[in-house]
Amino acid sequence: MKRAIFLLLGLSGLVVPCQAVKRVSTAQLEQLVTSLHGKPDADQAYQIGDLELTERVSAGRIARLSAALPGEKSREALNAVADASQFQAPPSEEVPATAAPDFAAQRKIMGLTAGYVTKTIPQLPNFFATRATTRFEDTPLLQKADGFISYEPLHQVGTSSTTALYRDGHEFEDATGTKIKATTAPGLTTWGEFGPILGIVLLDAAQSKLAWSHWEQGPSGPLAIFSYEVPREKSHYEVNYCCVANPASTV
Repeated sequence: MKRAIFLLLGLSGLVVPCQAVKRVSTAQLEQLVTSLHGKPDADQAYQIGDLELTERVSAGRIARLSAALPGEKSREALNAVADASQFQAPPSEEVPATAAPDFAAQRKIMGLTAGYVTKTIPQLPNFFATRATTRFEDTPLLQKADGFISYEPLHQVGTSSTTALYRDGHEFEDATGTKIKATTAPGLTTWGEFGPILGIVLLDAAQSKLAWSHWEQGPSGPLAIFSYEVPREKSHYEVNYCCVANPASTV
């Protein structure tokens, strides 16, 4: 099963280019939040939602910034831009200056990881969990026959939740034994977090470009970070995209 991205875009009318989002570092984000102090919640949400972070925001920094914001809209905007930054590298000052482990130590780390995925996860007890999904969209300036739809930066458009059951190493969506599968819910969908996803990603990475990256400081100690790159034609990880909830929206 190859990775596939399905884009069903039903845009009508003419999309007018709008100003590009502002690319900022995490330090610049903090400066902006400080400068916005005292302004209405909606104004702060607009300013924050119009940003694109060039660095990953840590959970601790998100908590500090969220506490300084005045309301729900600005906090939602912060969560949106923070989530979008998760594939970025952390700020350089947050990366420990610890030397990289030698090749033997790297192989040992990956061996422990492979052992966890192949041995520990299949032995997990049966359980159920709630999968909560929050959807965000940005709206471009859209010209229509009867006028314009105003530009709106990244903002929350809906939430949903479903129960995932984990049984004997597999993931199901209800008590009848129906397996988790792609849905027609708007936006990107994901499944398999409690089932095959780790094994699929690890196997693809091991057979492609897998290499040491850096150390990071986690909540309970140092984390060994490896990077990997998998060509699309060799990938078994699938991404599904369905529909656009608002015909004036983009992702």
